[in-house]
Amino acid sequence: MSLPLGSAYQLLGTNSGATAITNLTLQGTANEITVTTSGSTITLATAPKALTIQKFSSGSGTYTTPTSPSPLYLKVTMVGGGGGGGASGTNGGSLNNGTAGGNTTFGTSLLVANGGAGGYGGGNSANGAAGGTASLGSGPIGTALSGGNGSMSMTDAATSGIQTNAAGGAGGVNPFGGSAGTSYAGANGQAGISNTGAGGSGASSGNTPAFTGGGGGAGGYVEAIISSPSATYSYAVGAGNAGGSAGTSGFAGGSGGSGYIIVEEHYQ
Repeated sequence: MSLPLGSAYQLLGTNSGATAITNLTLQGTANEITVTTSGSTITLATAPKALTIQKFSSGSGTYTTPTSPSPLYLKVTMVGGGGGGGASGTNGGSLNNGTAGGNTTFGTSLLVANGGAGGYGGGNSANGAAGGTASLGSGPIGTALSGGNGSMSMTDAATSGIQTNAAGGAGGVNPFGGSAGTSYAGANGQAGISNTGAGGSGASSGNTPAFTGGGGGAGGYVEAIISSPSATYSYAVGAGNAGGSAGTSGFAGGSGGSGYIIVEEHYQ
């Protein structure tokens, strides 16, 4: 049987018949249920506080842990910035590489998701640009994954020669997705989606035979639990940086996707 809140009841003993021992009143709010008896109030139950979230999409600053109440633990998910894609053009290995993505950090070195490398311009390398590394410092538990590598150039200065209408390499991805697909038939590389840390794609060649650009690497990925959080943490969100500038008769690489930080505040 349930009793309505805000009403007065008699608490009856069982040792000497149905003798009233004291009067009590049940009270309730959205967060707790209390009982008042003989002028004293006792909390019977407290409802858990729903989680709160703070998100950081750019820049740097200081994260402040909430108080009254304080969270039992923090769950931090974040990615580094994606590298820009490489440029295309007729001048092969002298073409511009994309710029590496910026590093995303939380608590300086406590959680680190490094930016992906810039994609290679015009067949500068037979390998794809490396994804950013990631790491957990002492204390947090969770997962730290390197971002995916960008695809190599569709043409290689050393072996394949120059081609018309050849695709640029795709940008690398991490668990946030945001892939920059390959560009084709005379176009700049595509940009990685903002706040995913995806790499930008390399530039394609057009009607003039040219070397194509490789895709940029994706930023590293971190998902971690911080127990007994500190009052504040410094943070920085890695930028998604530019692709290589166009070479002769070529096109520019796509920019990388910016990084991101999500902080979930979990309570008792």
